[in-house]
Amino acid sequence: MTRQQRAAIIFVLFNTSDNTRSEVLNMETQHLGLSESETETEKENIESSFNNGIKNLNSNQLNNLLKSINESEINVDEIKRKLTFYGVEEHFHENIIQFFEDYFQANQSIDVGDLDREFKGVQVASRDNFNTIINQGWSGDWLLTPENIDPKRIQIASMNESGTFPRGYYLNADIVRVEPIKYGDQIRYRVFISNPIVINTGNRNVKFNVNPVRYIK
Repeated sequence: MTRQQRAAIIFVLFNTSDNTRSEVLNMETQHLGLSESETETEKENIESSFNNGIKNLNSNQLNNLLKSINESEINVDEIKRKLTFYGVEEHFHENIIQFFEDYFQANQSIDVGDLDREFKGVQVASRDNFNTIINQGWSGDWLLTPENIDPKRIQIASMNESGTFPRGYYLNADIVRVEPIKYGDQIRYRVFISNPIVINTGNRNVKFNVNPVRYIK
């Protein structure tokens, strides 16, 4: 689990009510690509970082700090000064500062091809909802060459600015089959999938290529 992923979940927890926080944490940690035991350990770490960190700020305080940091470099001494002014106890400062460092690291530009360096197959970029893709069992229709897909795997990178699966999320799946779909004089391909897994990298500033289809071998 990366620091960006942890910071993204901590931020979601801050904007969640106390009575639904546990449920939301369970849901968010499903998209990390971890084993069951690893997930439980990370959930404990996230809860600890949250409870001993930004949970001790109110919404206005957090937003003011985010705004001031977004307009300049992270100044640890200035953050500590503001936290003291807000009445936040000193033993919470380290986790809060760590959150800000990790949260803004997710603003660094990342190429879409670097979301998952171990992936091989065909990568596409889409604004389609991942839940829709999973429920219908296919994605498309794409201008691609089926023979160039080796191995038979697909990665769908989200181009959405907001919503349930915004930029930084991707879906990996096995390709069951590829069916040609006629669009006038053009042939596109519908990709049918199985074993889909959704991953949240925590990165918000993903840069996409002009061509939404890329073969990775």
